Amino acid sequence: MPYYDTVTSVLEKRLQVGASAWVVLRYGSTNAKGRKYIGVFNRSPYKIFITTDNADTAAASLTTNPAATRAIRAGGERIFPYSDRVTLYGRCAVSGSSATIIVTEEVG
Repeated sequence: MPYYDTVTSVLEKRLQVGASAWVVLRYGSTNAKGRKYIGVFNRSPYKIFITTDNADTAAASLTTNPAATRAIRAGGERIFPYSDRVTLYGRCAVSGSSATIIVTEEVG
């Protein structure tokens, strides 16, 4: 179900996010064209970190650029009003673990 009435299509995908590298969070191989919102639901027992920063420069440490990194607690969800021009990256907070998340891209 769309979060807002301006959305005409919802794309959902389950992803595994590890702790060793940033993973692009999206439904397909590119950001959904015409995307208005992206939702991230953390279904794992671990906290995850997300960022819109360049994943290559941020991958060295989760604290490289803390101003650009956000956390989603276990079982938590966040919705962002990001267009298809913004790429979101995710990473599990627990070393050696992997988090299951649901990514929802809403287009309209």
